[in-house]
Amino acid sequence: MQIELHCPRCACHFTAPPDTPGSEILDRMIDEGPWFALGEGDTFEDMIFAALTARGRICCPDCREAVCVSEETLGQMAREYSSCL
Repeated sequence: MQIELHCPRCACHFTAPPDTPGSEILDRMIDEGPWFALGEGDTFEDMIFAALTARGRICCPDCREAVCVSEETLGQMAREYSSCL
């Protein structure tokens, strides 16, 4: 399972397993972009939880719209299903 941060407005996204160490997440965002403002935490899941608890949302680094947080496979299935309608 992977957690996905996905902007519904501009399609900016970032995915990683929930137990990925926070230091690795920061390194990937610095190297690959995009840079999402996450909270402090030991894992990616902790960082997301901290950001949502503190601010109530995570903003897209490109367009500043609130991003969706979901399991990547569920988000992908939902997008595929909606494109079939």
